Amino acid sequence: MSTTRADFLLEIGIEELPTSYIRPALDQLASELREAIAEMRLASGDVATFATPRRLAVLVTDLVTRQEDYEEEASGPPAAAAWDKEGAPTKALLGFVHGKGASLDDVRRVQTPKGEYVAVTVKRTGRTAAELLPPAIARIVAGLQFPKSMRWLPGSDVRCARPIRWIVALLGDDALKFDALGVTSGRVSRGHRFLHTGPVSIGHPTGYVAALASAGVVADPRLRESVIVEQSAALAKSAGGRLVDDDELIAINNDLVEKPTALLGRFDPGFLDLPREVIVTALREHQRYFAVEDASGRLLPAFVGVRNGDDRNLSAIAEGNAAVLRARLEDARFYWDTDLKKAPGERVDELDGIVWLAEMGSMRAKAGRMQALGAWIARAWGIDAAVVERAALLAKTDLLSEMIGSGKEYASLEGVMGSYYAARHGEPADVVRAIRDHVLPRGAGDPLPASAAGAALAVADRADSVAGAFLAGKIPTGSEDPYGVRRAANGVVRILLDSGRTLDLSALVREALAVYAQGGRKADDGLPAKLDEFWAGRLANALGERGYAYDEAAAALGGSEGGADPLDVMKRAAALKSWRANADFVPLVIGFKRVANILKAAKDAPGGAVGDFADPHEAALASAVRAAAARAEPLFAAHDYEQVLGVLLSLRGAIDTFFEKVMVNADDPGVRRRRLGLLAVTRALFDRGWDLSKVVVEG
Repeated sequence: MSTTRADFLLEIGIEELPTSYIRPALDQLASELREAIAEMRLASGDVATFATPRRLAVLVTDLVTRQEDYEEEASGPPAAAAWDKEGAPTKALLGFVHGKGASLDDVRRVQTPKGEYVAVTVKRTGRTAAELLPPAIARIVAGLQFPKSMRWLPGSDVRCARPIRWIVALLGDDALKFDALGVTSGRVSRGHRFLHTGPVSIGHPTGYVAALASAGVVADPRLRESVIVEQSAALAKSAGGRLVDDDELIAINNDLVEKPTALLGRFDPGFLDLPREVIVTALREHQRYFAVEDASGRLLPAFVGVRNGDDRNLSAIAEGNAAVLRARLEDARFYWDTDLKKAPGERVDELDGIVWLAEMGSMRAKAGRMQALGAWIARAWGIDAAVVERAALLAKTDLLSEMIGSGKEYASLEGVMGSYYAARHGEPADVVRAIRDHVLPRGAGDPLPASAAGAALAVADRADSVAGAFLAGKIPTGSEDPYGVRRAANGVVRILLDSGRTLDLSALVREALAVYAQGGRKADDGLPAKLDEFWAGRLANALGERGYAYDEAAAALGGSEGGADPLDVMKRAAALKSWRANADFVPLVIGFKRVANILKAAKDAPGGAVGDFADPHEAALASAVRAAAARAEPLFAAHDYEQVLGVLLSLRGAIDTFFEKVMVNADDPGVRRRRLGLLAVTRALFDRGWDLSKVVVEG
């Protein structure tokens, strides 16, 4: 059978989607369509995706239009039930043969784990893509997932983020007909909502982009982005500056329009005495405008917006946008002038009016705990605790400001505005810097605190939040984490790992709980261990993101040297990773696992060496362990774990020989305890750095 191929296009037309919905839905659509085509045993070429706020589309090139014919093995009833005593076929066998379209001559006996059965080889004729695709597409379309969905069909439970208005499904020149979510597919799409109100007939999948272009739609998001960047950069240059870098805003504008046209607007230069972040936020958050700055980084009284349409009446549209912006900047001016009338220090007691966590009291109480915990961290790092304490007291006062409290679009400027208010009222520069830094990092892409005091305060704030959430029973479970406890802990781990600062998380847990206890909130006996486990999980996750295998992280976390200091744990994981390729590594791990298993099974194993090692093989291992411990001691002290592992690897021969020559679980209780004690000493040396029983070895 000759193989024929055709291009395939699927477009889902939908009411305007929120920008954050488009890319995930498009990825899901393309992924599931690829999987469906593979399951149909249809080969294909490239898969391209297209999207605008009103459409999600996938173009598959060179799709095989018909499955190859194939043979299928079909098992029937047990042989004992296939023929009667006279050797005649039973109803069970006849029914099986008839159902498979075979004859009795095709039947053969086969041996299976369950006994002897009958079977036939059935020849199947491959089905066409035109038959196979419609039900698969209908299922995929109905299964698209969105953060929020709605019902819009009367009397139906069908849900989607927005109502679906049309579906285009073309296989070569032919339209595939099927129903999905109340819409019948065809070849008719729609153009730009304002520039082309009529239908757009798609003749062939490869003509999709051109057909929409003629109807005012730039379907390819990559092309739209390049248009936005080029036009916006040119307009910013014409205003005497450049765009303020903001890749996320470019992506947002790209997903807001079907035909981008950039426009230049201007605003009153008198607003430039507002903080830079306020102006950029006013431009960005609601209007989605790009800020413009000069070569030195100072803002210019200009902005660039992106219109969903052509270049008609751009000057009038720019004036309208400027008027909207002016109203927002006037609000910001009012907030700013009002907030400056009161110093942050005068607002501290007002924090009693803000509930932090219902069970844990007010934001004022949290500020006090941040002072105590921040000072403890500062002392551990050898920095000025007084700076951290002062910054902790003032850090949350901007929550009481008009800018943050009333200007909801400026809520993202928490900490930033607090630093401005503190500076205006004469707080020292290092206190101001710590206030600004304490909210960082807000997410994975955010920068870290730039100052040591800011890092200490950021860690204190988040560690207090984690401990408080656990005390209040707000412990994250599964995917649920409404209080952002994991995010807070991830921020702490990232600060410590990426800034190279040492801090024992277990000690941090106990200090945070002790601060709560001073305020009358005592933890249950088991809570510190639960918190330790939680923090270990966050650290293991962070190590995984940095390229360490899960067993490397688990083994490093199991070591006792350095406690639960993330930086030290990562050093141990790195050493383990670097030694894994060594020929002695796996045999050593296997030997260690044997040591650990014997000690785990032994009910009378001592914690250390017992008696003299009269047996020469015992003495040999004991001598090797003592020598290794002496060599490892200064290396452990220097946290040179690469060299420590090299020392431990040298014990492989002594351990292997010991197990070859000695029966550990001897009948004599005294001998058994002596040998178990020797193994305990051996394990203890390894345990300082790693729990090698966590390392996975093949087999």
